[in-house]
Amino acid sequence: MELTDIMSVEGWKAIAENINRNFGMNGTVYQKDNSVLAKSDGWANKVCPAIKSGDSVVVCSSAQQRLSKIVQENNNVAVGECDAGCTKFLVPIFFRDEFVGMVGGCGCVPAGSEVDAFYIGKLLSSTKEETEKLLASVNHITADKLNEAISYIRKQLQESFIV
Repeated sequence: MELTDIMSVEGWKAIAENINRNFGMNGTVYQKDNSVLAKSDGWANKVCPAIKSGDSVVVCSSAQQRLSKIVQENNNVAVGECDAGCTKFLVPIFFRDEFVGMVGGCGCVPAGSEVDAFYIGKLLSSTKEETEKLLASVNHITADKLNEAISYIRKQLQESFIV
């Protein structure tokens, strides 16, 4: 069973877009093998596209691999951070008790935390000024808002008869 057997790519893309629009996060739908099926066009900040455009993409992929393993082992939501310090969460998608993929969001920093400017500067080979300009675009997310995003996705999946 594949995600596209349940809903069109456009339907999945709409869920990813809603994560971005409603919660200011990068919304992404992953297939069970961790490949991206759909993602939001909008970005949560200016740091993420800079990271994803080059060799630094490992910052994202390592967090995805780590959290997807937790999702699959526990059959439940996983929350963590990427190496840049941004919050990332994944909600598993089940269809008739079969794991078929995940929906997630990332790109905001936990309330009270900051992204490590030195690390990002080195990662992107940017000047202090360039790094600070990029980091100014990173929004904070509270635990309540994160839980709201997770609940929202669960509701979207339930309304689609997926969970």
